[in-house]
Amino acid sequence: MNQEALLENGSDFSIKNAKRPYLGFTLIEVLVSASVIILLLMSLAQLTIHSLLIKRISDYRINSAELASSKLEYLKSLPFESEELTEASDEETIEKQGQKGLYRSQWIIQDVSPEMKKIEIECFHESRPERNIRLILFISRKLGF
Repeated sequence: MNQEALLENGSDFSIKNAKRPYLGFTLIEVLVSASVIILLLMSLAQLTIHSLLIKRISDYRINSAELASSKLEYLKSLPFESEELTEASDEETIEKQGQKGLYRSQWIIQDVSPEMKKIEIECFHESRPERNIRLILFISRKLGF
């Protein structure tokens, strides 16, 4: 049926009075979609913060391992009879260039036998002493290392 046929039948139909399909969004739809977007953004922010924290902790551990390894290599390069390899313990605080905070390095040298020494090095970031790196090396006079 067209408009003219409806008008002939006495109906009060006009284009102005016809129901149109709604255009736009309702308030509920806007609120629900905004809530979903906010939840997604908050989850993304939390994930980013957590990954940055994990990265910082792993950076501390990598730097600690590098410092401990370098100290161990230095002590390993010394002659077996060197004064620095006498039985003792020592500690130093190191500021790694380009890194925030200080690292603490502790080492213990023990004479296991007249021909062997044990060197134990522990290194950690001062803000995270529970996340330490510990390296142990045995050096022998006969073997030369």
